[in-house]
Amino acid sequence: MPTTQSVQNITQEMESKRLELKYFALYHGYSHPATVKISQELDELFNLYHQMTQK
Repeated sequence: MPTTQSVQNITQEMESKRLELKYFALYHGYSHPATVKISQELDELFNLYHQMTQK
């Protein structure tokens, strides 16, 4: 069972990565390889969050 602190850390990382993706995509475009990489990293965080909060 994950701790509340670890779930909070993941959600903070998700928000940070989401903002990074948003601004990077606006500047470089959605199909830029680095934008895609950031998006995949965010997907991994979402998957981890889902695994941690699934009952």
